[in-house]
Amino acid sequence: MKKYWQLLLTVGVIVVALSVHYIQIVNAKNTDYNFSFETISGDDSYLDSLVIEANIEYGMGYGSILISEEETTLMDSSYYNRKSLQFQKLIDEHKSFMRGKVFIANNYFEDDTKLVYVKEPEEGWKVDGGDTYSYEVDVLDKVKDEKTSFAIKSQLKNRFNWVFYSDITIVDNELKLLVKQVDNNGSEKMYHVIIDLKEQQLLSETLLEEATMDESTRTSIDSYNTYSHLGHEKYHIYSVNAFDLKKPEQDIISRQFRAFNTETNEVTAIQLPEGLEQKLQSVVVDNNYLVIAYSTNTEKVFHRYNIGQQRWLEPITVPQQIGLKNNELNGTSAQNGKLYVMNEVDNDYVLQIYDIEKGTLLYEGKLSNNNTKQKYNIWVSNFYDLKE
Repeated sequence: MKKYWQLLLTVGVIVVALSVHYIQIVNAKNTDYNFSFETISGDDSYLDSLVIEANIEYGMGYGSILISEEETTLMDSSYYNRKSLQFQKLIDEHKSFMRGKVFIANNYFEDDTKLVYVKEPEEGWKVDGGDTYSYEVDVLDKVKDEKTSFAIKSQLKNRFNWVFYSDITIVDNELKLLVKQVDNNGSEKMYHVIIDLKEQQLLSETLLEEATMDESTRTSIDSYNTYSHLGHEKYHIYSVNAFDLKKPEQDIISRQFRAFNTETNEVTAIQLPEGLEQKLQSVVVDNNYLVIAYSTNTEKVFHRYNIGQQRWLEPITVPQQIGLKNNELNGTSAQNGKLYVMNEVDNDYVLQIYDIEKGTLLYEGKLSNNNTKQKYNIWVSNFYDLKE
């Protein structure tokens, strides 16, 4: 009996200690992490509608925060309750429709009148050659607040282990999907699928790209459109990459970029400037522009490509700030004609906002946390312009 009570006492002490530790962490997060911007140059009105979603590491703690010009908001730290700003907005506005859905941006499309969700096939890894799966579609009429659901069986009968969506959009009442199938052997296929929303009929499933692997080379398909944009995008940018399996580092052999026009269903090759494929650290897409960036100890370079005109603009070259911690880009995003870039400088972070088309610097400012002397690190996951 004595050992029993000793065990209960020990467990009780552990629980109390963990509770106190957790409370201390929560209190530290609530009091120590309040960020503010200090303008270096440019127009600070660009901060009025900007929200930065980021992960933060502080001592032994780790969490997610929303940073705006006015305040810093701590998000729910539990994995299962953590939602990005865009999905929290969808839940607040369409709670019933969003119930039971996964929070993956590539599964959604939204405009002023409708919200569309396409569910990824369950247990795709069980599909063998000759079997198939269905496209399960939910459509919310935002004007009438009415939901319509239907399922359409795919005609593809490939062997694969996973299937997921790289892009969803709607053009002239046609639901267009970029569907990627991946097999355990490393092979990938990307299809363009068109569904008539009104008639709820499958119109076509067209193979766009295929990536394979052999003893010496591995190929893959990567997409670059932003996860924070749920509306229509005319162009979907992707690349087919080849890697050398004979080398331990699996060095890149080639990276072939393509632009898929979602309105005309045409694929156009994008020729990179010489040497750029070996340097790129960030690839972002905004409407008619592709921006490829890299950073060195002395400069940041942004290559801009006008997709519609199929031409490269003059690169933007910016000297690095004094006190640069490392030459990795901490966070980049392109939206609404603006390019957002974050770098760690000294013990703070510097935010720069560029006009993509003109190549001019609109704003530069230091993001600081004056409430703590404790070392912290920030990794930006999204930039949101709430005005748009």
